[in-house]
Formats: sequence, structure tokens, C-alpha cells
Amino acid sequence: MASTDRAVTVTLTEDDYAAANKLHVLNEYRRPWSLIAIACIVVIYCLFIYASVTGFRSFAIPGLYVHIIFIALLALPAVNYLVLAPYTARKTFRQQKTLHHPITYSWSEAGLKATNVSGEWLVPWTDYLKWSEDDRVVLFYQAPRLFQMLPKRAVTAEQLADVMQCAALSKDVTP
Repeated sequence: MASTDRAVTVTLTEDDYAAANKLHVLNEYRRPWSLIAIACIVVIYCLFIYASVTGFRSFAIPGLYVHIIFIALLALPAVNYLVLAPYTARKTFRQQKTLHHPITYSWSEAGLKATNVSGEWLVPWTDYLKWSEDDRVVLFYQAPRLFQMLPKRAVTAEQLADVMQCAALSKDVTP
């Protein structure tokens, strides 16, 4: 592929940043400890329901409180994903002016390069822990909570396949 096909310039939007943060939150919920925590909440809820049905009063809490507490606990991840993550991402985007400048992404077998008015940096593919994608964005993780985002709207299908192939060349980086 020609080098001109391996570069795109994009100005991020609030929607891009919100989508990236929603994907990051979803990735956090997929981690084993998050799944274990949710499973524990469900098991404890079932135990309290069982205690109230069988009359085992020492563990029984008045029914309405049990339902409210556990429904709130189970709803929290959804509220975080659907409301809090996009809200805080949009607020952060508005406050962080460096996100408003156009950024040029270019890639090669050596790594992913990002250039804007603040500077230029090349991250070798081997320095990424993993990547993640959905229908709107690709996240390249340098650390568990530090990622670079590439909005899919900025690249063609061929460019996306090429950047992912370059990333896949590093055996250390996993999807």
C-alpha cells in the first residue's frame, strides 16, 4: 500500500470521544473481576430472596429494600455505560482543548504515529497492550486505562484493514 494511503487527518468530535469512552467502559465490564462482582451480586440477591421465601428471618431484609438495593446495584453498570460515561466524556472533551485540534494518524509496520499542533509521537506496535474496536472506533491501549483512539469514520475499509494488519504483526498486541 502506498504511504499516502496510510495516513488520515481527522478532527475528533464529542461523539467520537463519547464512543471511545463507552467502548472502554464496556471493556472494563468484560474483565473477569467485573463479571465476578456482577455474579456475586446476583447470588447474594438470590440468597436474600430465598431467605425471605423460606422464612429464614436472620438473613431476611424487608422485601422492598432488598429489591431496591439489588436492582440499583445491577442497574449501575448500565447507567454508567449509557449515561455517565458519555456525559463525562463530552464534558472532558469540551474542557480539553488539545482534543479539538486536527490530528493526523499514520501507520506502518513500525507503529502508529499521531501528529497535531501539540507534537508528534510514534508508538511502536509492541508498546501496545491490546486493541479493541466496535462499529465506531478503534482503541489502541498503551496501558489498562490509557488508549489512543482512531474513529472509523476517518478511514476507509481498506485503511482500517491495513492498520489492523500492521498492529497484528506484533505478536505482543492482542485484540
